[in-house]
Amino acid sequence: MQMNLREFTEAVDRETKEMSREELWLLAHSLARKVPEDAREEFLDLIGRARKKEAGDGENTYDITAVAKEKDREDIRAMAARLEEQFHEIEECTLALQAEGYEDYSSGYWDPDWLYEYEDPEGIGEIFEQTDNLIEHCVNDGFYEEAVKLFDLAVGTEVYADDGGGDGIFLSLRDLVDEHLASVDCDRLILNGLYAVYQNTEPDQRAQEMYAYLTSDLLRGTRLEDVLSVGREELEGQEMFWKSWIRLLTDKSGDTAGKYLEEAVLFQCADAEMIEAAHKAVSLHPGLYLAVVKKLAESNAACALDTGRTALKEIDAKYRIRGSVALATAEAALKTGERKLAEQCWLEAFRSDTTAVNYLRIAAECGDPGQYREELAQAINSCKPDSGDDYRAFSNYGNRYESYQEIETNSIHGKERFLLNFLSGDFDAAMEECAKVQKGLGWTGHVIKCVLPLFLLLLLKSSTPAAGCREQVRTAAYEMRFQKKDYEKGLCKGPGSQEPSAGEENADIFEKAFSKWKARQVISAEQEEKYLVQLERLIHMRVRAIVSGQHRNHYGSVAALAAALGEVKESRGELFAKDRILLNYRAEFPRHSSFHAELRAYGMPDTRKR
Repeated sequence: MQMNLREFTEAVDRETKEMSREELWLLAHSLARKVPEDAREEFLDLIGRARKKEAGDGENTYDITAVAKEKDREDIRAMAARLEEQFHEIEECTLALQAEGYEDYSSGYWDPDWLYEYEDPEGIGEIFEQTDNLIEHCVNDGFYEEAVKLFDLAVGTEVYADDGGGDGIFLSLRDLVDEHLASVDCDRLILNGLYAVYQNTEPDQRAQEMYAYLTSDLLRGTRLEDVLSVGREELEGQEMFWKSWIRLLTDKSGDTAGKYLEEAVLFQCADAEMIEAAHKAVSLHPGLYLAVVKKLAESNAACALDTGRTALKEIDAKYRIRGSVALATAEAALKTGERKLAEQCWLEAFRSDTTAVNYLRIAAECGDPGQYREELAQAINSCKPDSGDDYRAFSNYGNRYESYQEIETNSIHGKERFLLNFLSGDFDAAMEECAKVQKGLGWTGHVIKCVLPLFLLLLLKSSTPAAGCREQVRTAAYEMRFQKKDYEKGLCKGPGSQEPSAGEENADIFEKAFSKWKARQVISAEQEEKYLVQLERLIHMRVRAIVSGQHRNHYGSVAALAAALGEVKESRGELFAKDRILLNYRAEFPRHSSFHAELRAYGMPDTRKR
């Protein structure tokens, strides 16, 4: 096993500490025989300086450890100077990679990727490897100033790759590692570098300096707790640092600052201090309240409930994150037996995050969802349309991007609004939107892909869906982005509540929730017949367009629609409707054997000659 320099010197110190004068003489003699000719003068000089020199008062004034460390520093500075010169040549593009680009068609002929292959004739990767090793050496032996200089070069220098056509590209350290041009453990390098930054910075400047490093793209995501435990020495001034770190992050915007603030508060603060920190940061980092409520709920549900209720008052209702806080508060309410309060939290979640999943939770899980009908309708009507913003903006550090999803505002895109119309019982508006479709192709992204399966399930009289309608359950869950983990937020085991399901798929949970919702809907027979006529027209148009156009990838989906239509009709009393519909489509497309196979998969009688 290889030892670094610190481990080696400590082992030498242990072995030589108890050696006699004769043993030390023999050791020096043996070493002298191994010294190269060009280093003999230096070796003799080291022996001369190592001899004990008597001061006028007779006391020994010579510190052999200090001399050895200074010698190490001289060697490190010499190596660092050489590496700095090489990095300067890399920055000036005197040292560069060679690149050859080509089109890769493995993902499809019409959508090729442009890829590069690289060569490193100048040994640039080795320069980064040597720098990595020297940084670790410096950190192990306490040479933090030198480590920081080398760290800045390693993470701040981009390497030019010349493709021979004047359109070369620049590669960062991570790019070099990903392309197997340098063998460097980037995570270890970053921890060593940031540890050195902390040690080399004045206490009152540490928070600002660490923030400048941690918000760069290469270092973003590094856990500060890991940084502070990497070196050989116990860090001084940690209490002062954490306080100044939390103060700094409280006033910094952006998700990166929010993530580090959450890490610091949960790692360093007691319960009361966490609540106070969340209160102070609520304008820029409302997400801290979410982390604090979840943390408190692990040991004190009552305290988590009180904190969550305070958070719902303090966080602006326009932020989606408030919806997540409301659901975490609902879980705390259920743990303390406050079922009614949990339902109110579900409503608050819908106000701030107006989605179909949040609506369905209220409609399916509340004891009397009708009491919230007006408030739900008001939340839908007052929610602004989706503007298409991606909540990203330039950060304050160069040309880097910083996200601001923590303060993402609530909005509804067009498809979600029609889903909410359907779930709130405005079936006419949802069907009217579907009826506008005049072609059987181009349905991707349209509301009809989700609402049509929902109508089939709404009109189904059977409590157990057959193959065709079971596929509509899966399609509806997928199209409305229903996720079990999202639906079960705000639900937990407690007095008056049920255990969230385990081992069930998204479609299974959606089917149960939809069944509860459906049982509470009021729809007239006249409406049902009107919707069924429209569904039959739309499905027939879809099947004909897909099969006649030989869009084989969609044969299964249209066969499922045809089967589901037949299953709905049979559940409403029309005998053998499914067989009739599927056999009619087989007769209409007699030469499409692949389509026939899909029809048989969904229950069409197999009348082939055997």
